[in-house]
Amino acid sequence: MATGQHSRRKFGVLFGMGVVGVLSLLPVYIPQLRQLATTGGAHGWSLPALVVASVFQFLFLMALGVALGMAFAPRLHLRSHIAAWAAREPKLSPGFWKEAPLALGLGALTALVLLVLDHFFAPSMGEATAQKLYILQDLPLNQKVMNVLHGGINEELIYRWGLASFLAWLIGSVRGKASGSPPAGTMWAAIVLAALVFGAAHLPVFVGQSIVALTTPVVVRTVVLNAIAGIVFGWLYFRRSLEAAMLAHAMLHITWAILSYLV
Repeated sequence: MATGQHSRRKFGVLFGMGVVGVLSLLPVYIPQLRQLATTGGAHGWSLPALVVASVFQFLFLMALGVALGMAFAPRLHLRSHIAAWAAREPKLSPGFWKEAPLALGLGALTALVLLVLDHFFAPSMGEATAQKLYILQDLPLNQKVMNVLHGGINEELIYRWGLASFLAWLIGSVRGKASGSPPAGTMWAAIVLAALVFGAAHLPVFVGQSIVALTTPVVVRTVVLNAIAGIVFGWLYFRRSLEAAMLAHAMLHITWAILSYLV
């Protein structure tokens, strides 16, 4: 009974964190959905129906990520301080605050590296497209907040806690080691695969919001930049904790937000 209660508590706490990230989407998505409904692009769907469908989609993906992580991360000794606290498990070592400086530093450094690479990709996409995708474009405050919360919480729950854990278990099963700390090769394969999926998952928004056409340079740039970030976050998840990956992801967007005011 206690194990079941701890599992429900763990799921509830992690899912509740994700709800915060989903709520941060609404100020950004509702105006976009309203425009879609009024221009006839919603195929007869009303604005409330579009909002409910969008929220359900995000909640479903998040619930799936949380459930996958709960099922497979403990088998592989992958760590989450919050999940351990929710399940009243012994305190993990090292503590989160010892991990924070590394996570913050890697998040900021990754932000700068991706900014340099973004300039490298710009000529191949054309000036107009490059400007629309420029990392330091002056976004509204609500979108910057969304990037920090949705990216730092939801995307890490889905792609690192959920997908990377599942892939590590799957690869380990094929190699005859489905439990215990995974070999570095197994975990790196899972990290890279999850990062590539993470990168590709950023492409549909360009089509849905008609931002830019999905040309080959746009696809390569989007997948590569996001995959690099995903690999960094995946390494932090593997070597430190889920929360370290979350903090680094949030710091990446915070760094870009700060730089956007300075340049």
